[in-house]
Amino acid sequence: MISSAVLQIIAIVTMLVDHIGYYLVPDSQILRVIGRIAFPLFAFMLVEGFKNTRSWRRYFLRLLILAVVTQVLFYIATSELGLSYYHNVLFTLCFALLSLVLAQKGSFWVISIPLLGLAASALDCEYGVFGVLMIVGFYYADKLFANNRPFRTISQFLILAAMMLSLAQYNNWPLQNFALLAIIPIALYSGEKGRRLPKILSYGFYPLHILILLIIALILR
Repeated sequence: MISSAVLQIIAIVTMLVDHIGYYLVPDSQILRVIGRIAFPLFAFMLVEGFKNTRSWRRYFLRLLILAVVTQVLFYIATSELGLSYYHNVLFTLCFALLSLVLAQKGSFWVISIPLLGLAASALDCEYGVFGVLMIVGFYYADKLFANNRPFRTISQFLILAAMMLSLAQYNNWPLQNFALLAIIPIALYSGEKGRRLPKILSYGFYPLHILILLIIALILR
């Protein structure tokens, strides 16, 4: 069994490997395959973070600030390296977090969740509606099967498969199917926090590693 600290490290490392492939070694499919594991883990951890946060508003604000800062780097990557421009995954997590707030309110508010997912896709956020709905699905799987680990894991796998296989079909990018491998560390999650990275590092790593990879890519260009 593994703690949330270990999940965090796996997510960060696989994300780094993915982005090394994207920015520096675009012909390496194996790096992108490894990277498919990252987003489902971050999605899962967002649900865990939402369950345990004292203030979802502060949580949302931190994500939004990092999303805006990182987007500046994405704009540079687009203009200088000719890469595709889209809104980074932190914006998707912001939409997802708002969706979790609505899911927690229940009843009438739940019908607004698909609209937030569609808004993420309309704004060309990474993973778009598929990412938002997967996170909401993880939330409901945890809520419905809180005391039944096998059913919870099966539900999480079905949600993961439905969203990521649909995304692979939508984007015509079969490598996205490898995201299903993320169910292995998710299934092994113990529910324990463990010794997590300092917040400044765990939050700052995303824009920082993008900046470093961008600088290296510009030097090698």
